Amino acid sequence: MESIRIFLLKGKENMIDHVKSIQTLGCAYWKKARNKNLKIGDICYLYLSGKGHYQVRYRLEVVDTSCTREDSSCWVTPFRADNDCYKLTPTSAMYEGKELSLDALEGIGINRYTQFKELNEYQEDFLSKYFM
Repeated sequence: MESIRIFLLKGKENMIDHVKSIQTLGCAYWKKARNKNLKIGDICYLYLSGKGHYQVRYRLEVVDTSCTREDSSCWVTPFRADNDCYKLTPTSAMYEGKELSLDALEGIGINRYTQFKELNEYQEDFLSKYFM
């Protein structure tokens, strides 16, 4: 059995309203890319930039690795259909605090310009305490 991996994703709220997607659909959809090889069970922390967030807001679990986007109502920019994307569901409520900014992430060794990163055990331990 493969171990669960932990990642950081950055979501731009000027493209997709991820909060709306999670609140109304119960999930977020994520485009596949060459550098992203997520597997069912992997955990992703979602940093949101825009709409006053600029924080890690969600801890999500990958529940599907090949599904069709169903979040057209949540797009801010024109919707781009995707028949092969990841589906992620929250493992806890949205984090509402102010402790998980880019400065906090840099403090645990995550470059502020990183868009996608596999996290180490120390980084996961730091983030997980905010999502109990």
